[in-house]
Amino acid sequence: MAGVLGVAVIPVPAAQAAPVSAAAPVDVVAAVQRLKAQGSPVKVFQHTSVDWPHDPRGEDMPRGYCRGGGTGDPWMTGTARLGRGGVVAADMKRSMRFGKCTLQFLREDAAAGDRRAGDLVKLDSAIHRVRSVGGVLYGAGPAYGGKSWMKIGKRSGGAALYGDQIIDVFDLGTLKALVASATHNKPGSAVHDADDRAIKKTWSYRGTTTFGKLFEMSKPFRTMLGGRLDPRFRGITVLWGIATDLTGKPIVVQADWRPREGHPADAVSIATRFSWDVKASITAPRTNRTGRDPYGDDVIDLYRS
Repeated sequence: MAGVLGVAVIPVPAAQAAPVSAAAPVDVVAAVQRLKAQGSPVKVFQHTSVDWPHDPRGEDMPRGYCRGGGTGDPWMTGTARLGRGGVVAADMKRSMRFGKCTLQFLREDAAAGDRRAGDLVKLDSAIHRVRSVGGVLYGAGPAYGGKSWMKIGKRSGGAALYGDQIIDVFDLGTLKALVASATHNKPGSAVHDADDRAIKKTWSYRGTTTFGKLFEMSKPFRTMLGGRLDPRFRGITVLWGIATDLTGKPIVVQADWRPREGHPADAVSIATRFSWDVKASITAPRTNRTGRDPYGDDVIDLYRS
């Protein structure tokens, strides 16, 4: 994986290694503060399930014609590094493949001038890479203008990681607000980390919020939306969940929403998994080329106005 120099167990000081009772509350906020202070690296695996609105053009296709291809679900893998400001750097690979008819309809829309459809066609054609480091976002792939690295523009350190996932668990303002409103705060069931290893003893936080409330509490979410939330989307209900190990380190972050008909997506479900026993070096790629910022490379772009 790009950006991963090796895998090694991070030594844990004895004071932090004491076992935590499964019945004792786990403090995810304190754990994230500690991880940020340590500048911890983290491995990331993310899958986003998107139910795209029904396209009536599919009804005119011969029976069985639309079978084959992908689902249009984005997948991301990579590494990130934390700092006192949250995610300070990220290096990710992203892929998505559409079904046969969906891709055909996107090509038709792109030919008619739909720029977002054109970008989705490009995203389907190759694995894309994004890297955010030093306050700059870099991209490589057809949607960004070419195969080699190009500078997209000034962005936050977490820009390469967020855009499908809307819950930034490493932003303390967001995390504290969600934990304070959690309706479920107790031992959880087994989950799998970014390496698909089972973490059997976990702590679980769950609750609900809305796009409107998240926009108010979360600076990263406001940044993802370009500083403005369309009033039509304020009431979208988001079911969220955070699963940690018994030291409080986040292992899985989930967000799900099913808005009413007429919205850009019928349903979205995102699961981001983390592994903490890694070493990672994320540096700015050497490039003097300037790329383009696509109209639709992230799920959140569906809700930008």
